[in-house]
Amino acid sequence: MISAKDIVKLTQKKFRREMRLCIIEGEKLVREHGANAVAVFYKKPPTPCGVPPLRKGEELDEKIFRQVSNLETPEGVLAIVKIPANTEITFPYLVLDGVQDPGNVGTLLRTASAFGFKTVFCINCADVWSQKVIRSAMGTQFGLNVFDLDHDEFAKIFSAHLASSKLMLATMPNSGASPFGKGGVANGDGGFSNGGSFGIVLGSEGQGLSAQIRALPHEIVSIPMKSGVESLNVAVAGGILMYLMKGEGK
Repeated sequence: MISAKDIVKLTQKKFRREMRLCIIEGEKLVREHGANAVAVFYKKPPTPCGVPPLRKGEELDEKIFRQVSNLETPEGVLAIVKIPANTEITFPYLVLDGVQDPGNVGTLLRTASAFGFKTVFCINCADVWSQKVIRSAMGTQFGLNVFDLDHDEFAKIFSAHLASSKLMLATMPNSGASPFGKGGVANGDGGFSNGGSFGIVLGSEGQGLSAQIRALPHEIVSIPMKSGVESLNVAVAGGILMYLMKGEGK
């Protein structure tokens, strides 16, 4: 049984990892992903507008509810959901290398789901299972194969499962990167073949790609830009790259 004390603990990444549980909050998310919830809680007393019962749940004291919620105006319902176990790695895949903003991580997860990047490696990123990232991703991480890991763990997985794939590092223009052609990437080796075994790596907002990632066998790619613009938001850049490299832009 999930206690009020357990719910408060789940606001911290440490306990989410230990318990393999996370919090989803708000009527829309609970309706869409609450079927597999281990517990549902409603704010006590009920909100003035009332939240129609989504499934049988327990009442949670308003003080604790507000302590757990990170919404400015809590909707009065939350659920505790199991964090999915990892499954077989699929291609293409996405690697987020130290992306720290929860909004960016959530947007990239949602975009990855939309464009068929079903396996996502999150290396030292904002926690995928935090309420902020879940809300930003609209819960799409529950349908993805998300690895939450560090650089050493990713290097081991790369060596064992990804070494035969193309690791495409997204970099700034004019840094030796290959520019896009229509629907793919123009490379020095004769061209990029869409739909193959490859992964896109996006670096952190402030630091870019880590030395550990750059040390792995890779190719590099960039998005040509005009009007003196030097860079794009990582989530915007990631969306463009996934769209084109998956062949959606043809």
